Amino acid sequence: MKKIKTLPLGFTLIELAVALTIVALVIGGLAVPMSKRIAEQQYVDTQANIDKAMDALVGYAIQNRRLPCPDVDTVSGSTDNRDGFEDIAGAAGAITGCSIGIAGTAANAVNYHSDPDGVSWGDLPWQTLGLAAPNNVDAWNNRLRYAVFTPLVTQVIPSITCSNLPTAPTTGVGFQNLGCNTTIANTTIAGGGQIDIRCANPSIPPATPALGCLTTPAAAPYQVTQSAVFVVYSMGANGWGSTSMVNLGSTTPMAFTSPLIAQLPDEAANAPELESGLTQALASAMRRQFVARSRTDASSAAGSFDDVVSFMSAATLTAKLSNAGVWP
Repeated sequence: MKKIKTLPLGFTLIELAVALTIVALVIGGLAVPMSKRIAEQQYVDTQANIDKAMDALVGYAIQNRRLPCPDVDTVSGSTDNRDGFEDIAGAAGAITGCSIGIAGTAANAVNYHSDPDGVSWGDLPWQTLGLAAPNNVDAWNNRLRYAVFTPLVTQVIPSITCSNLPTAPTTGVGFQNLGCNTTIANTTIAGGGQIDIRCANPSIPPATPALGCLTTPAAAPYQVTQSAVFVVYSMGANGWGSTSMVNLGSTTPMAFTSPLIAQLPDEAANAPELESGLTQALASAMRRQFVARSRTDASSAAGSFDDVVSFMSAATLTAKLSNAGVWP
C-alpha cells in the first residue's frame, strides 16, 4: 500500500520569526508617523479652542462695550481660587481696572500683574465668556492664558496719558481708548503702544531669529506690532509656565527656572512666572510684551518654542465692532 506523504501544518519557528520581524518593522514604521499626527492634532485642537476664545471675547466686547479682565488668584495661601470668572478692580458698573491678584510666594509662585495704563494678564475668564470644557483649556488640559490692554476694560475715566495724542480722550471709558497708546518705559520698546508682540525675546536675543523675524528697527527689534489689544495663548506641549485645569486648586505651576529662561527665552517671555518659589518683581513694560512665532524644536538655531499665541490688533477689533454697529 502506497504511503501518502503528509505536509506539516502551520509555520516553522524560522518562518514565524521572519513573519514577526516583518510585522514589528511595519508597526514600528507606523508608530512614529502616528505619534507625529497625534502631536500635530493637539496643536490644531489648541488653536481651535483659542479661536473660539477670541470669538467669545469679541462677542463679550460687543455686548458689554468693554473687554473682560483676566481670571487671577486673589487669595493668599495654599488654595488657588481661580474659578474662570474675571477679577475686576472696583465695583460692578464702576470698574477701575483689573485685580492685581497676589504676589508670588513660596506657597504660590505666580506673579499676577495689572497696570491701569498698560496690560492686565492672567488666565482666560472662561466662565465669564461662557466657554465650557473642553473648549476652555488647551489640548494638554492646561489653562489658557489671557492678556488685555487695561484701558479697554475700565468703566470709569482712567488717568491715562496717550503718547500718540496731545491729550487723553475727553471720556476714556472702554472702547473710547482704542485709539490711545500709552507710554511703555522699556529700553527695548520705542515710544508708546498697547500690547507689544515680538517674534523673539529682545531681552535675551536668539543666536538666529526664527524665519522672517527681523532685528530692525534697532529701537524695536523683532517687533510684529505694538497695537495688539488682547492676547490668548497656550504654553504648548512642554507646559512650562502653565497650570493644570485638572486640579483646580493647584498652586504649583510648571515654573521657569533660571536655566530654562536662558534655554527657552522666547517661551520665558510668555511665562506668568519666572523663578519657582520666589517673589519676582515684573515690570509692567515686560508684561506688555509677548512672543508669537512659528514652532521650532531644540535643533533650530532660533531655539525651542512650542507656545500657541494669538492676538487681536486695535484695528481688527475696531472693524469687528463697526460691523456689529457698536463703534464708533
